[in-house]
Amino acid sequence: TLEPLAPSPVNELPNKGKVTLLGSGPGDPDLLTMKAYRLLQDPNIMVIADRLVSKEIMDVIATKDVKTARKLPGCSELAQEEIYWWVYKGIKKGKHVVRLKIGDPFVFGRGGEEVLKFRRFGVESSVVPGVSAAFSAPLLGSIPVTHRGVSNQVVMCTGYGRNNTSPDLIRYHEEQTIVFLMAVGKLRDLCQRLIDLAGYPSKTPVAIVERAGCPDQRTVVGNMETIPTIAEENNIKPPSTIVVGKVVNVLLEADEAGKKPIGLVQNFTASL
Repeated sequence: TLEPLAPSPVNELPNKGKVTLLGSGPGDPDLLTMKAYRLLQDPNIMVIADRLVSKEIMDVIATKDVKTARKLPGCSELAQEEIYWWVYKGIKKGKHVVRLKIGDPFVFGRGGEEVLKFRRFGVESSVVPGVSAAFSAPLLGSIPVTHRGVSNQVVMCTGYGRNNTSPDLIRYHEEQTIVFLMAVGKLRDLCQRLIDLAGYPSKTPVAIVERAGCPDQRTVVGNMETIPTIAEENNIKPPSTIVVGKVVNVLLEADEAGKKPIGLVQNFTASL
């Protein structure tokens, strides 16, 4: 157990040590808030970044004092403890530690957990919101999460519950959009469970937006039955956002036969 560095949480320790949780958005530096950009341009901060923060965001960072979390499948808890240790050492040395997180820190980003942990260190964190991929990734993939007459509600879910369990599923509703974050690694199982346990028709449209806002962003489209194979064929990887519901097809142009496209429908890499 690490000893608290102050008797009660303070915004800044006597040695000037402090913590900021900063949301980096989906990956495009242009989508950083002005406050986030200014902080990352400070050459005197210490940055502890999530593994999936984009290279484009990392290139904005002015300081050389940067550590990246090694959160790989199966070792996330050990990596989280390492993050806590890095933060503790940083603030003990009087550093301004910026905990750089993908998306928004408080949307499936363990931001609340980290705030509570840092309080035990004696520091009250400041928080800089980020643009959450739950809404920005579908938009960047030309998918409106709501559309009159198609979807009047949006539900955000994660693909992983505590200890890598599967979270409870949302029952099917025709005029509902489901956005899954951190779920592409469980895509085939997720789709099958939605069909078998949550009443989703097998032809429900599904899209995946990979690396939203980055130069190599891609979007693939299918349905509950076809999307796992489409994702595998196109080697879709995290960070990816999954969108489920009829909104997926709203802005897709049909071909001459009236059919909506499936497979890879958006590939920014091809235009580079």
